[in-house]
Amino acid sequence: MLYGFLKKVLNAFVQLVYPYKLIDKEKVKDGPCVLVGNHYRIWDILHMACTTKEKVHFITKQELYKNKFLAYLCNKVEAIPVSRDGQDAKAIMMALRYLKKGEKISMFPEGTRNKTKDVELLPLKGGAALFAIKAKVPVYPVMCLRKTRPFRRTKIVVGDAIDLSEFYDRKMTAEDYAAAESVIRERMLAVKHNYIRMLEQKKKKG
Repeated sequence: MLYGFLKKVLNAFVQLVYPYKLIDKEKVKDGPCVLVGNHYRIWDILHMACTTKEKVHFITKQELYKNKFLAYLCNKVEAIPVSRDGQDAKAIMMALRYLKKGEKISMFPEGTRNKTKDVELLPLKGGAALFAIKAKVPVYPVMCLRKTRPFRRTKIVVGDAIDLSEFYDRKMTAEDYAAAESVIRERMLAVKHNYIRMLEQKKKKG
């Protein structure tokens, strides 16, 4: 299968140049879900792909398809192209179709790579909550503890499933979706902060 082959080859390359350790990936259960993470480099998609043996459909920006080779690869792995403004009905329907078929999708809800030095997580652009609520699936945070750097191992921590069932089966307003996105954002940051706190406590006990 091309997807599995590409994942192995690209992951081997990334582990050489931007090595990482994936922690608690067993938290990601089989079946449909939305994987979300903070975003520093294009290779971050592999962190999410490697949490599971199942196929992950990546939500990617439409601009990648301007490159014929990247467009070919994206089509082969069944990525989901979305416009930069995020208002893409076709992409939304495609993502929901995969989820309802029992498959996984992944996305970077910041909408772009975080190139700042002092902002942990950019404002979320939306989408993750919509997908999870409409398909009634969990959201899993997959968080880099720090910006990945060449030849320096980075820890990638997977958090517990975010349950948004309180929003199921009701007429959602823009405010409701904003509240759900806030839950996701808080949990994403908590995964990172809690793990760092645990490391600090271990050092003190030493």
